[in-house]
Amino acid sequence: MDSSDLLKRPERWASVLGWATLAGLEFGLLGPFGSYESDVFRRMAYWTGLFWIGSLLLWPAMVAALRAGRRRGFPPLFCFFAAVIVTSVPLALLGAIQTYVFWPRRAAAMSMFDWYGLTIMVALPAMAALTWIEMGRSRPSSWLARSRAGLADASQSALTGPDHLADAFSPARSAALPAHLLEIALCLQMEDHHVRVHLPGRSYLHHAALRDVMAEIDEERGMQVHRSWWVDRRAVVRWERDGRSVVLLLSNGLRVPVARNRIVHLRERGWLDEPASAA
Repeated sequence: MDSSDLLKRPERWASVLGWATLAGLEFGLLGPFGSYESDVFRRMAYWTGLFWIGSLLLWPAMVAALRAGRRRGFPPLFCFFAAVIVTSVPLALLGAIQTYVFWPRRAAAMSMFDWYGLTIMVALPAMAALTWIEMGRSRPSSWLARSRAGLADASQSALTGPDHLADAFSPARSAALPAHLLEIALCLQMEDHHVRVHLPGRSYLHHAALRDVMAEIDEERGMQVHRSWWVDRRAVVRWERDGRSVVLLLSNGLRVPVARNRIVHLRERGWLDEPASAA
């Protein structure tokens, strides 16, 4: 499922808030950060509410950051930390307000830097666990399907099953990339020891080296515009100049960075003949 499914489907939110409730009840029982002095029901109400607020802020931010990072070519781990660090600012403020409601004396003794530090301490491990569970929970069924049906059938089911985000947590595929996928590929993106094949409306993670996959494609069809990207010429809608850099905008909405040493080659092959769009 794509990012719209991660944010709009009721069952996905039910799962996210269910984990938040479980974490809130556990923190309510343990009473960390000085909250144990209060009664257990008050603690449970406080922590459950705080985890719900955190989920409503952090989960959409996390999905948006991973999606934007994928388009820009940023590593998922960088996007994860960036989303938590930035979103923890309003979350710390809301946490302080909630604590004033429950324990005004304790809240008055803490500065905003204290609130931000405590928020980061709780948000980082909590969001790491939630992201791993929610985006990788299809892994067991995917592995079982591949073991029963074989790699060839699994490659087909991957196109109609888990989305490109969940695929990152799935076991690697080592079979040759089907020719019919290469024929409709808009671009190829290197991800560690894998190649993500971006298709119209979906993507497919393949265990291979980028150079090996590019060797199977006609050289006249496209070119490698970045060490991590190969692009089909037909997929380019327009290009933008971002400072001294160039970005290609593809028909599926992806923004592909162009290495500076490849700009001359793009001009020679006529990719940048049209005027640049405003960034």
